[in-house]
Amino acid sequence: MNSILNYTAMKTILKSLFFFALAVFALQSCSDEDDDVMVSAPVISNFEIGGAHDEAAHDEGVEGDDHEGEAIAHKGESMHVGADILAQVRITSISLEIHSDEVQAGAGEVEWDFDQVYTDAKYLVLNPEFHEDIQIPANIPSGEYHVTLTVVDERGNSTSAEGHIDIMDEEEPIS
Repeated sequence: MNSILNYTAMKTILKSLFFFALAVFALQSCSDEDDDVMVSAPVISNFEIGGAHDEAAHDEGVEGDDHEGEAIAHKGESMHVGADILAQVRITSISLEIHSDEVQAGAGEVEWDFDQVYTDAKYLVLNPEFHEDIQIPANIPSGEYHVTLTVVDERGNSTSAEGHIDIMDEEEPIS
């Protein structure tokens, strides 16, 4: 009698283990299929770089500070960087880099590189609108600076947008 009960109990346990293993396998298979779905990298559009004058002019619907088609900003003022981001999955980080390989610091000036990673809650969503105002130090060299905006989504896909801005002394005339 004991052997019949043990056999029945063993059979019930084995059935339960079999169905549990089958369920785990089925759930794992579904998870693998989801991971195989191709998600394209985020898309950056309407990438804007400009000085404080550009932003005010943009809000009024007119051209702002423009130097032969190039964006400009002035030392000691703020620089606007903006973009619309379209993504299929949530964004995990947005990086902004500003540097120059062409300018040399003169007397009383310091080299300036800006490198910041934004992980604010307002950016860690689907399709965020990036908008930051960066304070330009007054004691950096004038010249052309390279701006790179990089967006990374939760799948590790990334994309970048690049541009240039001329940072000038406030007294420099615009030709």
